[in-house]
Amino acid sequence: MTSPRTHTFVCPECRRSIEVDDPMRATLLDVGCVVCGAPVTEGDMADPPPA
Repeated sequence: MTSPRTHTFVCPECRRSIEVDDPMRATLLDVGCVVCGAPVTEGDMADPPPA
């Protein structure tokens, strides 16, 4: 079984960095940063380097 895919989210406003899975990534893009409420874009997400 493979590990779930994760992304690193860095908020453009509060600079909080959070590792998130695909469902949480989608939520952040829909509702914004869970810490400060700033809008989130695809550019605020980074995929981890390949293993």
